[in-house]
Amino acid sequence: LGQLHGYKSCIQTERNALFDLKQYLISISEVSKFVISRSYEEDLASGPNPVLPSWSNDTKSDCCRWKGLKCNRTSGRVTEIVLENLYFKQSSLLNLSLLHPFEEVRSLTFSAEVKGLFDDVEGYRSLERLQNLEILDFSWNRFNNSIFPFLNAATSLTTLFLRGNNLIGPFPAKELRDLTNLELLDLSMNIFNGSIPVQELSALRKLKALDLSSNGFSDPMELRGICEMKNMQDLDLSQNKLVGQFPLCLTSLSGLRVLDLSSNQLTGNVPYALRNLESLKYLSLSDNNFEGFFSLSSLANLTELRVFKLSSKSKSLQVESESSWKPKFQLSVIELPSCNLVKVPYFLQYEKDLWNIDLSDNNISGIFPHWLLANNKKLEVLFLQNNSLTSFQLPKSAHNLRVLDVSANEFSHLLPENIGWILDVSVFCII
Repeated sequence: LGQLHGYKSCIQTERNALFDLKQYLISISEVSKFVISRSYEEDLASGPNPVLPSWSNDTKSDCCRWKGLKCNRTSGRVTEIVLENLYFKQSSLLNLSLLHPFEEVRSLTFSAEVKGLFDDVEGYRSLERLQNLEILDFSWNRFNNSIFPFLNAATSLTTLFLRGNNLIGPFPAKELRDLTNLELLDLSMNIFNGSIPVQELSALRKLKALDLSSNGFSDPMELRGICEMKNMQDLDLSQNKLVGQFPLCLTSLSGLRVLDLSSNQLTGNVPYALRNLESLKYLSLSDNNFEGFFSLSSLANLTELRVFKLSSKSKSLQVESESSWKPKFQLSVIELPSCNLVKVPYFLQYEKDLWNIDLSDNNISGIFPHWLLANNKKLEVLFLQNNSLTSFQLPKSAHNLRVLDVSANEFSHLLPENIGWILDVSVFCII
């Protein structure tokens, strides 16, 4: 049937291998607890065994159409395997040798709360057999550091996700030193801490995206290894325990497009040197302890900037808002809560593409800035709560704003009765 529609059905050897894999997963599964993701719900009622129900032993069933699989349309070989939201016995291990028949697999996702990996024949070299494997997602398992020797053999990898495991200790640069083709590494939501070694990290010279969010890193100086990675484009260090000054060496990474240092404990001034990061599209410094004066004009030449977030728990960060400068960027998101603003930043008069604005918990006074709505037809979310606004003025034409919070202000009169006609808000807070 598949050949009639211009593609080749799966080959028999891989079909058999898939069924062997299914039988193994059944043998280690907690059948009473076994849950497939919502996309599989319709399959749960299709048979007595809830483990991969669409993987049928019917010889007429094309395995390229089974859920979680993709095939090469020409060769019929499996190129992608996705096994997500599976639950196994606590001591379960994944037998990597069951993956060896899939010689053309490029992407493998296995999120099943297994404890570890094994291969009785190939041992640590098991993943070396999958020479076309480029994307490996082992997020949301119960792995510990014992998996690294297996991973280090997968030298063809360009993308590795290990989010939400039990990985602990220093950044595993030495353990992954042979993954020289790696471009994206996600180690978020683990228990890494300590220093990031410069020498070992240099082996990962192609790395462009690194996610270390939600770990235990605390000393910005220990991040200097990252600062030597000149190809870095996306860097997420949010939700760690970073204390002290902003790590200035990061401003030497001129190719950065994403920099997220939110939800840490950074202190001192927001560095003016951020202006050097001319490729930035996303910059989040929110939920830190920054102090002193910060001029938004330091961002003026960041022509690619689309998202900017800054806030401080210290209550002593003063963000300048009145300087008349014209930005070279068009933002979609700006969040400046708790920045001691006394006016809506002047440069926002030039912004036309905003859909999310948060200027809450400041000292902004005067008339409700209706011009923000008039200028930004895409605006959906506007937070202005806990300021000192005294007068509410609607825009002249209808607007598709969805969320508006102007609570805890000093309005001297009731809001206009026709506000529901002008603003199509679904969440509206005024108290």
